[in-house]
Amino acid sequence: MNMLKSLRAALGFLSIIPVGMDRVEDVARASWTFPVVGAIIGVLASLIAFIFAYFFSWDIVALAALASLYIFSGFHHLDGLLDWADALFVRGSIEKKLGAMHDLNHGVSAFGTGFFVLLAGFLSIKHSSGLLIQLVVAESTAKFSMVLACYISKGTSHRGTGTIFFSNIKGNRPLLFKTFLVYLPFLALALFRAPYVLLDAAIITFLIVRNAEKSFGGISGDILGAVNEIVRTATLMVLL
Repeated sequence: MNMLKSLRAALGFLSIIPVGMDRVEDVARASWTFPVVGAIIGVLASLIAFIFAYFFSWDIVALAALASLYIFSGFHHLDGLLDWADALFVRGSIEKKLGAMHDLNHGVSAFGTGFFVLLAGFLSIKHSSGLLIQLVVAESTAKFSMVLACYISKGTSHRGTGTIFFSNIKGNRPLLFKTFLVYLPFLALALFRAPYVLLDAAIITFLIVRNAEKSFGGISGDILGAVNEIVRTATLMVLL
């Protein structure tokens, strides 16, 4: 797949931008463009925030920026975070934890986790001194981290969307290297904070993946969603 086709496939999967939907297998092969999609979402959210800045206080602008990130992403990854949090705090077997992850109803652990992640994201944006760069770096880092999670994981917990991404990315050094090269210009926007952003993202991704392998037997689409949400928020905090 060439650059434009790969980017269109990734955009259709990771955002609500109406560019059409490709097969998940094609999206997995196009995963090296994920950081670009993150940057696009960050730019769009910044544009919405700048429009709001003409009419509202900075608190409302920060809220609009955060809401825009989730709206342009279709709230897809937030759902994964909530499912992961529900399952993480369940005591018992792997099967019981996976049952909680697939339950359509969310419990108090999901509510609490979602609340603190959203609150931390909002406060980080509110105190930002460079909104455009902050959102672009955070979103591109979150998308790179999902690819990294598939690369370092030892397996998946069950067959699903995560399995398709895992099978295409696991051990695929050329793809990971290509993804990193695409991500590098966006990371460079963080200037002297770039090493801290990268280290923070790598540590969080590693911890979530290893926890998933221990608790659920491997990663899944929900785990990748949790990686995206937590890495984004952590990056926003590091950039302050």
